[in-house]
Amino acid sequence: MLQSVRLSSIGAVCAISTSFCFVLGAVAMGISGVDTLIPDTGQQGRSWITDVDGASGLFFAGAWLIVLMGFLAIVAFVAFYDVLRDAGQMLVLAPVLGAVGMTLVTVSHLVPIALAYELVPAYTDAAPATQSSLGGVFETFASIAAVTNAAGNFLGWGVALPLYALAIFTTRALPRWIGWLGLFVAAFAGWLGLLSPVSDVISGISFLGFIGFFVFMVSMGICLLRRRATTSAGGTRKMA
Repeated sequence: MLQSVRLSSIGAVCAISTSFCFVLGAVAMGISGVDTLIPDTGQQGRSWITDVDGASGLFFAGAWLIVLMGFLAIVAFVAFYDVLRDAGQMLVLAPVLGAVGMTLVTVSHLVPIALAYELVPAYTDAAPATQSSLGGVFETFASIAAVTNAAGNFLGWGVALPLYALAIFTTRALPRWIGWLGLFVAAFAGWLGLLSPVSDVISGISFLGFIGFFVFMVSMGICLLRRRATTSAGGTRKMA
């Protein structure tokens, strides 16, 4: 049975599902009253605690969907390599670094979920003196989540995606415009995104790359499924 299922087809479904999980997760958390999964520090972090404490179960449902997004993206990155590996041996770095990056991103999402389960109710019910101590613990874990997320995003968007983009240009196995989209995501989300904490303007610009990543994943998924259909119909063809 396993021999009848192609890795590219599994990866295509996972790539498309990555974007759907993110959208559904973000919508569910938004409806529950929480704008973001990874909290800020300072007063905004305290507001996050208040929002999570008053949120419905949709917050946790949305948060776990975003964790699932990371798992699906790892499978998709491996499948991308299977399709583009004719680009050369160096491309093996893409699925490895991409998987490491998405693992770090997933860890950065699990940390605030753990905070929401344990620290948020403890903080809410604590006396003011205890809240001060718990607040320090909260900010430490919030910083860990933010730093881990930034490192994972750089590996995934800033390293793995441009490698796949160059492989698309080299092999012509997929449309070239997807390669350009991958470079766009790498430039705006992967590289420029590292400077987001410095400026709100840069943060706004890098958000375009963030959205572009999910467009890239859906595009890759659809093109891989179309490529599979074309191959089944009568052979492999290069795509301009």
